[in-house]
Amino acid sequence: MIPAEDGLYTVIPEDIYHADMGSLSVSGAKLLLPPSCPAKFREQMDHGRKPKKVWDFGHVTHRLVLGKGAEFTVLDPAVHGLKGDGTPSDKPTATAMWKAAEQDARDRGRTPISAADFAKAEVMASKVLSHPIAGPLLADGTAEVSMYHTDADTGVRLRGRADWITADGRLVDYKTAATSNPAELVRNFWKLGYFLQNAWYRDLAEAVGATDPDPEFLFIVQEKEPPHLVQVVRYDADAITEGRRLNRLAIETYAACMEAGVWPGYTDQTVTLSLPGWAGKPDAGIAFEELEDIA
Repeated sequence: MIPAEDGLYTVIPEDIYHADMGSLSVSGAKLLLPPSCPAKFREQMDHGRKPKKVWDFGHVTHRLVLGKGAEFTVLDPAVHGLKGDGTPSDKPTATAMWKAAEQDARDRGRTPISAADFAKAEVMASKVLSHPIAGPLLADGTAEVSMYHTDADTGVRLRGRADWITADGRLVDYKTAATSNPAELVRNFWKLGYFLQNAWYRDLAEAVGATDPDPEFLFIVQEKEPPHLVQVVRYDADAITEGRRLNRLAIETYAACMEAGVWPGYTDQTVTLSLPGWAGKPDAGIAFEELEDIA
């Protein structure tokens, strides 16, 4: 079901999109760049990503907010969290019944979620859709838009899946987070490489004709804990320029690795380490015992 022709598609299932090993996504691009390396990208290509419960919750909130996305199964402790003798467990998620229900859901391509987390996701979706800025953004548009384009310089096929494209051609990405405070998002978004995603999706949407040239890209960020604050943010021009520079480096790295059949790690050379700049300060607070425990 992966399309042979480049363009824009609204009917590609999420699992099919993510199973595509013949094109490069921005998530893959970030794995090709420091502090990661091509070897880690290749490992994920060959073996995929293991599911995480934090992703499960995000998948469900996306579905409730956008009206489209991964299917899910709600697990009720009173039904799926019983002990071997049929009585309720104090720790329902630790029971064999619960784990079997989770695995059954995943085997059927569905996301398992507890009834309590589902109730929280419903509250969050309601808050997003009633937000004075986020709500109107999501009122008219198309969800889960898959885009494919072949890079003219390298011949590498690129892909992206926009959460939402508004009727007037703006790109919107919905994210759940520990905080939606803009002052903290500056660093958190940088660490997660979201400025690369911003530039990647802008360029991809323009290339496939999904939007007008240089479309606006907006993030809707919502806190996972009450009161589930919502914040809409955008990147400035400098961030977009830097994102495009790194995206180009990732695409060229991917092309070179594909041609050579070699996916290098960090370096094949012996590296000489120095102490960090703060190591000699009186308040450095290094606890060597803890470091030994980690080792």
